[in-house]
Amino acid sequence: LRYPTHFFSLNYSAPEGPGSDHEPFLQRSVPSLAFVSDVGYPIHTAQDNFENFNPAGLKRTGDLILKLVERFDSGIPSRDLEEYWLYTIGSIPIFVLLWCLWILIVVAVLITIVALIIVRKKREPRHSPNRIRWSGLKMFLFSLIIVTCGWFSSDLIGWLKGVRHPWLSHIYPYYILSVISVLIGGWTVKRLDNKIRLSQCPYIFFKRSIIMLVVFLIGLGILNLKLTVEPAVALLLISLAMLVRNPIIKIILAVLSPWWMLRLIFSEWSELFFRQIAKVDTTGFGLWFLGNGSVVFVLSIYILPYLFAIAAVVNDSPRLKTLCVKLQSNLTLIVLVISFIGLGIYLMTLPVFNNRWQKEIKINEEYDITTSSKKISLESPEYLSGVRIFHAGGDTLISLKISSVEIKPSGDFDTTWLNVERKIEKQQFGDTSHYDIGLGIRAKHRPYTISIAYYIDGKDLNAFDTPFQFRTNRKKEKRIEWYSFPDSILTIPVRFSVIGSDTVKERIEVTFNKLAYPMEIKGEMINLIPRTKVIARNEYE
Repeated sequence: LRYPTHFFSLNYSAPEGPGSDHEPFLQRSVPSLAFVSDVGYPIHTAQDNFENFNPAGLKRTGDLILKLVERFDSGIPSRDLEEYWLYTIGSIPIFVLLWCLWILIVVAVLITIVALIIVRKKREPRHSPNRIRWSGLKMFLFSLIIVTCGWFSSDLIGWLKGVRHPWLSHIYPYYILSVISVLIGGWTVKRLDNKIRLSQCPYIFFKRSIIMLVVFLIGLGILNLKLTVEPAVALLLISLAMLVRNPIIKIILAVLSPWWMLRLIFSEWSELFFRQIAKVDTTGFGLWFLGNGSVVFVLSIYILPYLFAIAAVVNDSPRLKTLCVKLQSNLTLIVLVISFIGLGIYLMTLPVFNNRWQKEIKINEEYDITTSSKKISLESPEYLSGVRIFHAGGDTLISLKISSVEIKPSGDFDTTWLNVERKIEKQQFGDTSHYDIGLGIRAKHRPYTISIAYYIDGKDLNAFDTPFQFRTNRKKEKRIEWYSFPDSILTIPVRFSVIGSDTVKERIEVTFNKLAYPMEIKGEMINLIPRTKVIARNEYE
Protein backbone atom coordinates (compact mmCIF):
# COMPACT_ATOMS: atom_id res chain seq x y z
CA LEU A 1 0.00 0.00 0.00
CA ARG A 2 1.24 3.45 -0.83
CA TYR A 3 -1.11 6.22 0.15
CA PRO A 4 0.81 9.47 0.69
CA THR A 5 -1.05 12.56 1.81
CA HIS A 6 -0.38 16.29 1.41
CA PHE A 7 3.40 16.74 1.23
CA PHE A 8 4.08 13.14 0.23
CA SER A 9 1.72 13.38 -2.73
CA LEU A 10 3.97 16.18 -3.95
CA ASN A 11 7.15 14.38 -2.91
CA TYR A 12 6.38 11.16 -4.77
CA SER A 13 5.60 13.18 -7.89
CA ALA A 14 9.19 14.44 -8.10
CA PRO A 15 11.83 12.25 -9.81
CA GLU A 16 14.20 12.61 -6.85
CA GLY A 17 12.06 13.44 -3.83
CA PRO A 18 13.48 12.90 -0.34
CA GLY A 19 12.79 9.52 1.25
CA SER A 20 13.69 7.66 4.41
CA ASP A 21 15.84 4.57 5.00
CA HIS A 22 13.20 2.18 3.64
CA GLU A 23 12.94 3.93 0.26
CA PRO A 24 15.68 1.93 -1.59
CA PHE A 25 13.81 -1.28 -0.71
CA LEU A 26 10.53 0.08 -2.10
CA GLN A 27 12.34 1.11 -5.28
CA ARG A 28 13.26 -2.54 -5.79
CA SER A 29 9.74 -3.80 -4.98
CA VAL A 30 10.73 -5.11 -1.54
CA PRO A 31 7.92 -4.46 1.00
CA SER A 32 9.28 -2.20 3.71
CA LEU A 33 8.24 0.22 6.43
CA ALA A 34 9.88 3.16 8.21
CA PHE A 35 9.03 3.84 11.85
CA VAL A 36 9.30 7.48 12.94
CA SER A 37 7.86 8.54 16.28
CA ASP A 38 7.39 12.21 15.44
CA VAL A 39 9.05 14.36 12.77
CA GLY A 40 8.71 17.28 15.18
CA TYR A 41 11.39 15.65 17.31
CA PRO A 42 15.10 16.44 16.68
CA ILE A 43 15.79 13.68 14.16
CA HIS A 44 19.00 14.15 12.13
CA THR A 45 20.51 16.25 14.94
CA ALA A 46 22.88 15.60 17.84
CA GLN A 47 19.88 15.94 20.18
CA ASP A 48 18.33 12.75 18.78
CA ASN A 49 19.39 10.92 21.95
CA PHE A 50 17.96 9.02 24.92
CA GLU A 51 17.29 12.26 26.78
CA ASN A 52 14.82 13.28 24.06
CA PHE A 53 13.60 9.75 23.45
CA ASN A 54 9.85 9.35 22.94
CA PRO A 55 8.67 6.09 24.59
CA ALA A 56 5.16 6.52 23.16
CA GLY A 57 6.61 6.33 19.66
CA LEU A 58 8.37 3.06 20.43
CA LYS A 59 5.12 1.74 21.94
CA ARG A 60 3.23 2.52 18.71
CA THR A 61 5.98 0.85 16.66
CA GLY A 62 5.85 -2.26 18.84
CA ASP A 63 2.06 -2.43 18.61
CA LEU A 64 2.20 -2.15 14.83
CA ILE A 65 4.86 -4.86 14.49
CA LEU A 66 2.81 -7.13 16.74
CA LYS A 67 -0.28 -6.63 14.60
CA LEU A 68 1.72 -7.31 11.44
CA VAL A 69 3.03 -10.56 12.90
CA GLU A 70 -0.53 -11.57 13.83
CA ARG A 71 -1.68 -10.65 10.32
CA PHE A 72 1.08 -12.67 8.65
CA ASP A 73 0.32 -15.70 10.83
CA SER A 74 -2.88 -16.11 8.83
CA GLY A 75 -1.06 -15.84 5.51
CA ILE A 76 1.28 -13.48 3.74
CA PRO A 77 -0.56 -10.83 1.68
CA SER A 78 0.01 -10.60 -2.05
CA ARG A 79 2.63 -8.18 -3.29
CA ASP A 80 0.27 -6.33 -5.60
CA LEU A 81 0.64 -2.58 -5.28
CA GLU A 82 -2.60 -0.81 -4.42
CA GLU A 83 -2.89 2.97 -4.44
CA TYR A 84 -5.30 5.21 -2.58
CA TRP A 85 -5.62 8.84 -1.73
CA LEU A 86 -5.45 9.21 2.04
CA TYR A 87 -7.02 11.88 4.18
CA THR A 88 -6.85 11.89 7.97
CA ILE A 89 -9.36 13.43 10.33
CA GLY A 90 -7.50 13.49 13.62
CA SER A 91 -6.18 9.94 13.90
CA ILE A 92 -8.88 8.45 11.66
CA PRO A 93 -7.56 7.53 8.18
CA ILE A 94 -9.95 7.72 5.22
CA PHE A 95 -8.83 5.78 2.15
CA VAL A 96 -10.28 7.04 -1.13
CA LEU A 97 -10.16 5.02 -4.35
CA LEU A 98 -8.43 6.81 -7.20
CA TRP A 99 -11.48 6.76 -9.47
CA CYS A 100 -13.26 8.84 -6.84
CA LEU A 101 -10.73 11.60 -7.53
CA TRP A 102 -11.88 11.72 -11.15
CA ILE A 103 -15.46 12.16 -9.93
CA LEU A 104 -14.31 15.04 -7.70
CA ILE A 105 -12.55 16.71 -10.64
CA VAL A 106 -15.56 16.33 -12.97
CA VAL A 107 -18.02 17.62 -10.34
CA ALA A 108 -15.75 20.58 -9.50
CA VAL A 109 -15.32 21.50 -13.18
CA LEU A 110 -19.06 21.19 -13.93
CA ILE A 111 -20.06 23.35 -10.96
CA THR A 112 -17.36 25.86 -11.92
CA ILE A 113 -18.76 26.09 -15.47
CA VAL A 114 -22.28 26.65 -14.11
CA ALA A 115 -21.03 29.32 -11.72
CA LEU A 116 -19.02 31.02 -14.48
CA ILE A 117 -22.07 31.19 -16.76
CA ILE A 118 -24.26 32.65 -14.01
CA VAL A 119 -21.67 35.16 -12.75
CA ARG A 120 -20.82 36.20 -16.31
CA LYS A 121 -24.32 37.64 -16.68
CA LYS A 122 -23.41 40.13 -13.94
CA ARG A 123 -20.21 41.29 -15.63
CA GLU A 124 -19.49 44.94 -16.14
CA PRO A 125 -19.94 46.15 -19.74
CA ARG A 126 -16.64 46.26 -21.61
CA HIS A 127 -16.93 49.97 -22.45
CA SER A 128 -18.43 51.09 -19.14
CA PRO A 129 -17.19 54.58 -18.10
CA ASN A 130 -16.77 53.23 -14.55
CA ARG A 131 -14.54 50.37 -15.63
CA ILE A 132 -11.33 50.16 -13.58
CA ARG A 133 -8.28 48.66 -15.24
CA TRP A 134 -5.17 46.86 -14.00
CA SER A 135 -7.09 45.23 -11.12
CA GLY A 136 -5.13 42.00 -11.57
CA LEU A 137 -1.76 43.71 -11.21
CA LYS A 138 -3.01 45.70 -8.23
CA MET A 139 -4.22 42.52 -6.58
CA PHE A 140 -0.79 40.95 -7.05
CA LEU A 141 0.70 43.99 -5.28
CA PHE A 142 -1.79 43.42 -2.45
CA SER A 143 -0.79 39.74 -2.35
CA LEU A 144 2.87 40.74 -1.97
CA ILE A 145 1.98 43.02 0.95
CA ILE A 146 -0.07 40.35 2.73
CA VAL A 147 2.55 37.62 2.30
CA THR A 148 5.36 39.97 3.36
CA CYS A 149 3.51 40.81 6.58
CA GLY A 150 2.98 37.14 7.39
CA TRP A 151 6.41 35.86 6.37
CA PHE A 152 8.51 38.45 8.21
CA SER A 153 6.44 38.60 11.41
CA SER A 154 8.81 36.20 13.18
CA ASP A 155 11.83 38.23 12.03
CA LEU A 156 10.60 41.15 14.12
CA ILE A 157 10.59 38.96 17.24
CA GLY A 158 14.00 37.59 16.24
CA TRP A 159 15.37 41.12 15.87
CA LEU A 160 14.09 42.03 19.33
CA LYS A 161 15.54 38.86 20.86
CA GLY A 162 18.81 39.10 18.92
CA VAL A 163 18.46 35.73 17.17
CA ARG A 164 17.85 34.61 13.60
CA HIS A 165 15.31 31.85 14.23
CA PRO A 166 13.30 32.66 17.38
CA TRP A 167 10.76 29.94 16.54
CA LEU A 168 13.23 27.05 16.64
CA SER A 169 11.81 25.36 19.76
CA HIS A 170 8.23 26.73 19.59
CA ILE A 171 6.93 26.82 16.02
CA TYR A 172 3.16 26.76 16.46
CA PRO A 173 2.73 30.09 18.34
CA TYR A 174 4.58 31.73 15.46
CA TYR A 175 1.98 30.33 13.06
CA ILE A 176 -0.63 32.27 15.04
CA LEU A 177 1.58 35.36 14.94
CA SER A 178 1.83 34.97 11.17
CA VAL A 179 -1.96 34.71 10.82
CA ILE A 180 -2.42 37.92 12.81
CA SER A 181 0.18 39.60 10.61
CA VAL A 182 -1.63 38.39 7.49
CA LEU A 183 -4.84 39.97 8.82
CA ILE A 184 -2.95 43.22 9.43
CA GLY A 185 -1.72 43.00 5.85
CA GLY A 186 -5.31 42.40 4.72
CA TRP A 187 -6.49 45.47 6.64
CA THR A 188 -3.70 47.48 5.02
CA VAL A 189 -4.57 46.48 1.46
CA LYS A 190 -8.24 47.14 2.11
CA ARG A 191 -7.31 50.68 3.12
CA LEU A 192 -5.13 50.94 0.01
CA ASP A 193 -8.13 49.85 -2.03
CA ASN A 194 -9.65 53.24 -1.25
CA LYS A 195 -6.73 54.91 -3.04
CA ILE A 196 -5.58 52.22 -5.51
CA ARG A 197 -9.08 51.25 -6.54
CA LEU A 198 -10.03 47.78 -7.73
CA SER A 199 -12.84 46.79 -10.05
CA GLN A 200 -16.24 46.18 -8.46
CA CYS A 201 -17.13 43.50 -11.03
CA PRO A 202 -17.30 40.00 -9.42
CA TYR A 203 -16.93 38.28 -12.80
CA ILE A 204 -13.49 39.79 -13.44
CA PHE A 205 -12.07 38.38 -10.21
CA PHE A 206 -13.94 35.08 -10.37
CA LYS A 207 -12.71 34.45 -13.91
CA ARG A 208 -9.08 35.10 -12.95
CA SER A 209 -9.39 32.93 -9.87
CA ILE A 210 -10.66 29.88 -11.74
CA ILE A 211 -8.16 30.35 -14.60
CA MET A 212 -5.26 30.18 -12.13
CA LEU A 213 -6.78 27.21 -10.30
CA VAL A 214 -7.41 25.34 -13.55
CA VAL A 215 -3.74 25.90 -14.42
CA PHE A 216 -2.79 24.51 -10.99
CA LEU A 217 -5.20 21.59 -11.52
CA ILE A 218 -3.73 20.63 -14.90
CA GLY A 219 -0.11 21.20 -13.88
CA LEU A 220 -0.36 19.23 -10.64
CA GLY A 221 -2.45 16.54 -12.35
CA ILE A 222 0.34 15.96 -14.87
CA LEU A 223 2.68 15.29 -11.96
CA ASN A 224 0.33 13.05 -10.00
CA LEU A 225 -3.42 12.40 -10.01
CA LYS A 226 -3.46 12.70 -6.22
CA LEU A 227 -2.30 16.30 -6.46
CA THR A 228 -5.52 17.28 -8.24
CA VAL A 229 -7.47 17.01 -4.99
CA GLU A 230 -6.24 20.30 -3.56
CA PRO A 231 -6.99 22.58 -6.56
CA ALA A 232 -10.22 20.65 -7.31
CA VAL A 233 -11.52 21.25 -3.78
CA ALA A 234 -10.56 24.93 -4.07
CA LEU A 235 -12.43 25.22 -7.39
CA LEU A 236 -15.47 23.53 -5.88
CA LEU A 237 -15.60 25.73 -2.76
CA ILE A 238 -15.05 28.98 -4.67
CA SER A 239 -17.72 28.11 -7.26
CA LEU A 240 -20.19 27.17 -4.53
CA ALA A 241 -19.41 30.45 -2.79
CA MET A 242 -20.44 32.30 -5.95
CA LEU A 243 -23.64 30.26 -6.32
CA VAL A 244 -25.07 30.44 -2.80
CA ARG A 245 -26.76 33.66 -1.72
CA ASN A 246 -26.31 33.51 2.06
CA PRO A 247 -23.44 35.92 2.81
CA ILE A 248 -22.20 33.96 5.83
CA ILE A 249 -21.97 30.71 3.86
CA LYS A 250 -20.36 32.59 0.95
CA ILE A 251 -17.52 33.99 3.04
CA ILE A 252 -17.00 30.70 4.94
CA LEU A 253 -16.59 28.79 1.67
CA ALA A 254 -14.24 31.45 0.28
CA VAL A 255 -12.08 31.50 3.42
CA LEU A 256 -11.88 27.69 3.52
CA SER A 257 -10.93 27.38 -0.17
CA PRO A 258 -7.14 27.85 0.22
CA TRP A 259 -6.81 25.43 3.16
CA TRP A 260 -6.04 22.27 1.14
CA MET A 261 -3.66 24.03 -1.23
CA LEU A 262 -1.75 25.53 1.71
CA ARG A 263 -1.48 22.05 3.21
CA LEU A 264 0.76 21.05 0.31
CA ILE A 265 3.32 23.56 1.58
CA PHE A 266 2.56 23.75 5.30
CA SER A 267 2.18 20.01 5.69
CA GLU A 268 2.71 17.44 8.41
CA TRP A 269 6.46 17.66 7.70
CA SER A 270 6.80 21.45 7.89
CA GLU A 271 8.45 21.39 11.32
CA LEU A 272 11.25 19.15 10.04
CA PHE A 273 11.81 21.21 6.90
CA PHE A 274 11.79 24.59 8.64
CA ARG A 275 14.30 23.38 11.20
CA GLN A 276 16.52 21.92 8.48
CA ILE A 277 16.38 25.30 6.69
CA ALA A 278 17.37 26.95 9.98
CA LYS A 279 20.69 25.08 9.75
CA VAL A 280 21.60 26.95 6.55
CA ASP A 281 23.72 30.07 6.97
CA THR A 282 22.02 32.91 5.04
CA THR A 283 23.28 35.85 7.08
CA GLY A 284 24.75 37.57 4.04
CA PHE A 285 22.31 40.11 2.58
CA GLY A 286 22.48 38.59 -0.90
CA LEU A 287 21.55 35.09 0.24
CA TRP A 288 18.98 36.44 2.69
CA PHE A 289 17.29 38.56 0.02
CA LEU A 290 17.37 35.80 -2.58
CA GLY A 291 15.96 33.18 -0.23
CA ASN A 292 13.24 35.25 1.42
CA GLY A 293 12.41 37.21 -1.73
CA SER A 294 11.87 33.98 -3.68
CA VAL A 295 9.58 32.58 -0.99
CA VAL A 296 7.52 35.79 -0.81
CA PHE A 297 7.18 35.93 -4.60
CA VAL A 298 6.12 32.27 -4.94
CA LEU A 299 3.67 32.44 -2.04
CA SER A 300 2.19 35.65 -3.43
CA ILE A 301 1.38 33.89 -6.70
CA TYR A 302 0.21 30.82 -4.79
CA ILE A 303 -2.45 32.71 -2.78
CA LEU A 304 -3.40 35.12 -5.58
CA PRO A 305 -6.35 33.04 -6.89
CA TYR A 306 -7.87 33.06 -3.40
CA LEU A 307 -7.58 36.82 -3.11
CA PHE A 308 -9.34 37.03 -6.47
CA ALA A 309 -12.00 34.66 -5.11
CA ILE A 310 -12.59 36.68 -1.93
CA ALA A 311 -12.84 39.88 -3.99
CA ALA A 312 -15.38 38.17 -6.28
CA VAL A 313 -17.44 36.89 -3.35
CA VAL A 314 -17.45 40.26 -1.57
CA ASN A 315 -18.39 42.17 -4.74
CA ASP A 316 -21.18 39.65 -5.33
CA SER A 317 -22.83 40.39 -1.97
CA PRO A 318 -23.93 43.89 -0.83
CA ARG A 319 -24.02 42.71 2.80
CA LEU A 320 -20.42 41.50 2.63
CA LYS A 321 -19.39 44.83 1.10
CA THR A 322 -20.94 46.63 4.05
CA LEU A 323 -19.20 44.24 6.46
CA CYS A 324 -15.83 44.90 4.81
CA VAL A 325 -16.32 48.64 5.21
CA LYS A 326 -16.90 48.11 8.93
CA LEU A 327 -13.87 45.80 9.26
CA GLN A 328 -11.51 48.38 7.76
CA SER A 329 -12.14 50.68 10.71
CA ASN A 330 -9.37 51.83 13.02
CA LEU A 331 -10.89 49.69 15.78
CA THR A 332 -10.12 46.54 13.77
CA LEU A 333 -6.50 47.60 13.36
CA ILE A 334 -6.22 48.39 17.07
CA VAL A 335 -7.53 44.93 17.99
CA LEU A 336 -5.10 43.25 15.57
CA VAL A 337 -2.11 45.29 16.75
CA ILE A 338 -2.94 44.62 20.41
CA SER A 339 -3.21 40.89 19.60
CA PHE A 340 0.15 41.01 17.80
CA ILE A 341 1.84 42.87 20.66
CA GLY A 342 0.30 40.58 23.30
CA LEU A 343 1.41 37.43 21.51
CA GLY A 344 4.78 39.06 20.81
CA ILE A 345 5.31 39.73 24.52
CA TYR A 346 4.48 36.10 25.26
CA LEU A 347 6.90 34.91 22.57
CA MET A 348 9.64 37.10 24.04
CA THR A 349 9.39 35.04 27.24
CA LEU A 350 9.83 31.71 25.45
CA PRO A 351 13.41 30.39 25.29
CA VAL A 352 14.76 29.98 21.78
CA PHE A 353 16.93 26.98 22.70
CA ASN A 354 16.40 24.04 25.02
CA ASN A 355 17.66 20.48 25.52
CA ARG A 356 15.91 19.42 22.32
CA TRP A 357 16.85 22.35 20.06
CA GLN A 358 20.27 23.89 20.65
CA LYS A 359 22.47 26.47 18.99
CA GLU A 360 24.65 24.52 16.59
CA ILE A 361 28.27 25.69 16.30
CA LYS A 362 30.77 24.07 13.96
CA ILE A 363 34.48 24.38 14.72
CA ASN A 364 36.44 24.12 11.46
CA GLU A 365 40.17 23.48 11.79
CA GLU A 366 42.19 22.99 8.62
CA TYR A 367 45.81 22.07 7.95
CA ASP A 368 47.31 21.94 4.46
CA ILE A 369 50.32 19.60 4.42
CA THR A 370 51.56 21.00 1.09
CA THR A 371 51.65 24.66 2.12
CA SER A 372 51.88 24.15 5.93
CA SER A 373 49.02 26.65 6.31
CA LYS A 374 46.54 26.49 9.18
CA LYS A 375 43.00 27.91 9.37
CA ILE A 376 40.43 27.93 12.16
CA SER A 377 36.90 29.27 12.06
CA LEU A 378 33.64 29.07 13.97
CA GLU A 379 30.42 28.89 11.95
CA SER A 380 26.80 28.74 12.97
CA PRO A 381 23.43 29.25 11.26
CA GLU A 382 22.58 31.30 14.36
CA TYR A 383 24.34 34.38 15.71
CA LEU A 384 27.46 33.63 17.74
CA SER A 385 26.84 36.48 20.17
CA GLY A 386 27.29 35.39 23.79
CA VAL A 387 29.75 32.61 22.88
CA ARG A 388 33.10 32.58 24.69
CA ILE A 389 36.19 31.05 23.06
CA PHE A 390 39.10 29.70 25.12
CA HIS A 391 42.43 28.82 23.44
CA ALA A 392 46.16 29.27 24.01
CA GLY A 393 45.63 30.50 27.57
CA GLY A 394 43.27 33.33 26.56
CA ASP A 395 39.57 33.83 26.01
CA THR A 396 37.40 35.94 23.73
CA LEU A 397 33.72 36.85 24.13
CA ILE A 398 31.76 37.38 20.91
CA SER A 399 29.34 40.26 21.35
CA LEU A 400 28.47 41.01 17.70
CA LYS A 401 25.63 39.53 15.69
CA ILE A 402 27.84 37.47 13.39
CA SER A 403 27.51 33.87 12.26
CA SER A 404 31.19 33.16 11.53
CA VAL A 405 34.54 34.23 12.94
CA GLU A 406 38.15 33.49 12.01
CA ILE A 407 40.57 32.47 14.78
CA LYS A 408 44.33 32.72 14.52
CA PRO A 409 46.03 29.72 16.15
CA SER A 410 48.74 30.77 18.56
CA GLY A 411 49.52 27.46 20.26
CA ASP A 412 50.36 23.88 19.32
CA PHE A 413 48.52 22.62 16.22
CA ASP A 414 49.10 18.87 15.89
CA THR A 415 50.18 18.35 12.28
CA THR A 416 50.96 14.63 12.56
CA TRP A 417 47.45 13.29 11.98
CA LEU A 418 47.94 12.27 8.34
CA ASN A 419 50.67 10.58 6.36
CA VAL A 420 50.37 10.08 2.58
CA GLU A 421 52.62 7.77 0.57
CA ARG A 422 52.64 7.35 -3.22
CA LYS A 423 54.16 4.63 -5.38
CA ILE A 424 54.14 5.99 -8.92
CA GLU A 425 54.74 4.05 -12.13
CA LYS A 426 54.72 6.08 -15.34
CA GLN A 427 54.78 4.77 -18.91
CA GLN A 428 55.16 6.99 -21.96
CA PHE A 429 53.64 6.13 -25.38
CA GLY A 430 54.05 8.97 -27.83
CA ASP A 431 52.33 12.04 -26.37
CA THR A 432 50.32 9.91 -23.90
CA SER A 433 51.47 9.19 -20.34
CA HIS A 434 49.94 6.29 -18.35
CA TYR A 435 50.08 6.51 -14.56
CA ASP A 436 49.72 3.58 -12.18
CA ILE A 437 49.64 4.91 -8.61
CA GLY A 438 49.55 3.10 -5.28
CA LEU A 439 48.19 5.68 -2.87
CA GLY A 440 48.66 4.93 0.82
CA ILE A 441 46.80 6.88 3.51
CA ARG A 442 47.67 6.43 7.16
CA ALA A 443 45.74 8.46 9.77
CA LYS A 444 46.65 8.91 13.43
CA HIS A 445 42.96 8.67 14.40
CA ARG A 446 40.06 7.03 12.64
CA PRO A 447 38.80 9.61 10.12
CA TYR A 448 35.24 10.89 9.94
CA THR A 449 35.27 11.25 6.14
CA ILE A 450 37.80 10.94 3.33
CA SER A 451 37.61 12.54 -0.09
CA ILE A 452 40.16 12.02 -2.89
CA ALA A 453 39.84 13.97 -6.13
CA TYR A 454 41.76 13.78 -9.43
CA TYR A 455 41.20 16.40 -12.11
CA ILE A 456 42.61 18.44 -14.97
CA ASP A 457 41.50 22.06 -14.93
CA GLY A 458 38.66 22.41 -17.43
CA LYS A 459 39.18 19.00 -19.05
CA ASP A 460 38.04 15.40 -18.73
CA LEU A 461 40.45 12.94 -17.18
CA ASN A 462 41.01 10.00 -19.54
CA ALA A 463 40.96 6.30 -18.67
CA PHE A 464 40.51 6.84 -14.94
CA ASP A 465 40.16 3.57 -13.05
CA THR A 466 40.20 2.34 -9.45
CA PRO A 467 38.67 -0.70 -7.72
CA PHE A 468 36.84 1.72 -5.40
CA GLN A 469 33.57 3.38 -6.34
CA PHE A 470 34.01 6.87 -7.75
CA ARG A 471 31.90 9.55 -9.38
CA THR A 472 32.41 12.52 -11.69
CA ASN A 473 31.06 15.85 -10.49
CA ARG A 474 30.19 18.98 -12.43
CA LYS A 475 33.78 20.20 -12.27
CA LYS A 476 34.81 16.99 -14.09
CA GLU A 477 36.62 15.76 -10.98
CA LYS A 478 36.92 12.04 -10.34
CA ARG A 479 36.07 11.66 -6.66
CA ILE A 480 36.55 8.68 -4.34
CA GLU A 481 34.77 9.22 -1.03
CA TRP A 482 34.21 7.42 2.27
CA TYR A 483 31.41 8.36 4.62
CA SER A 484 31.55 7.72 7.44
CA PHE A 485 34.40 6.49 9.67
CA PRO A 486 36.54 4.53 7.20
CA ASP A 487 39.64 2.63 8.28
CA SER A 488 42.64 4.65 9.42
CA ILE A 489 44.90 2.78 6.98
CA LEU A 490 43.88 2.61 3.32
CA THR A 491 45.66 1.54 0.13
CA ILE A 492 44.03 2.92 -3.03
CA PRO A 493 45.23 1.86 -6.50
CA VAL A 494 44.53 4.54 -9.13
CA ARG A 495 45.15 4.53 -12.90
CA PHE A 496 44.71 7.30 -15.47
CA SER A 497 46.20 8.67 -18.69
CA VAL A 498 47.46 12.14 -19.58
CA ILE A 499 47.69 13.48 -23.13
CA GLY A 500 50.31 16.05 -24.04
CA SER A 501 51.38 18.51 -21.36
CA ASP A 502 48.24 18.26 -19.23
CA THR A 503 48.77 18.19 -15.48
CA VAL A 504 46.60 15.95 -13.28
CA LYS A 505 45.98 17.41 -9.84
CA GLU A 506 45.35 15.30 -6.77
CA ARG A 507 43.59 16.65 -3.68
CA ILE A 508 43.16 14.51 -0.56
CA GLU A 509 40.90 15.75 2.23
CA VAL A 510 40.71 13.74 5.44
CA THR A 511 38.28 15.05 8.04
CA PHE A 512 38.30 14.07 11.72
CA ASN A 513 35.54 14.63 14.28
CA LYS A 514 37.98 16.00 16.84
CA LEU A 515 40.27 19.03 17.11
CA ALA A 516 44.00 19.15 16.31
CA TYR A 517 44.25 22.58 17.94
CA PRO A 518 42.81 22.44 21.48
CA MET A 519 39.94 24.87 22.03
CA GLU A 520 37.03 25.25 24.41
CA ILE A 521 33.76 26.91 23.46
CA LYS A 522 31.23 27.92 26.10
CA GLY A 523 27.74 29.30 25.75
CA GLU A 524 24.14 28.71 26.71
CA MET A 525 22.44 25.70 25.10
CA ILE A 526 25.06 25.11 22.40
CA ASN A 527 25.90 21.98 20.46
CA LEU A 528 29.50 21.82 19.25
CA ILE A 529 30.50 20.02 16.05
CA PRO A 530 34.33 19.66 16.03
CA ARG A 531 35.95 19.09 12.64
CA THR A 532 39.61 19.00 11.62
CA LYS A 533 40.37 18.74 7.91
CA VAL A 534 43.84 17.76 6.75
CA ILE A 535 44.60 18.43 3.09
CA ALA A 536 47.33 16.90 0.95
CA ARG A 537 47.97 17.86 -2.70
CA ASN A 538 50.08 16.56 -5.52
CA GLU A 539 50.49 17.06 -9.27
CA TYR A 540 51.27 14.51 -11.98
CA GLU A 541 52.90 15.98 -15.10
